[in-house]
Amino acid sequence: MDNMDPGTEAGGVNERRTQHNLRVIFESACRITAPFFDKSQSWGGSSLTMYARQTLREAYPELTQQEIAILFSGVARFHRDAAKNG
Repeated sequence: MDNMDPGTEAGGVNERRTQHNLRVIFESACRITAPFFDKSQSWGGSSLTMYARQTLREAYPELTQQEIAILFSGVARFHRDAAKNG
């Protein structure tokens, strides 16, 4: 997959995304972090989103800290948008 021309990957000629390994695990990452972004779940009134990052680290130990940060950012945006569109 890394040998493919990035211009032809998924988004066509103007494809800017380069973390293709993260795209492969994105749906799974969204599933395993969903409980931490559920507004009805909290601990003493505090959000549980900080545990989502730790869960991603544990689930994908092969990823670098930078890759975890990128993945977490995408997952958080996904859940935030899903809550808005509820």
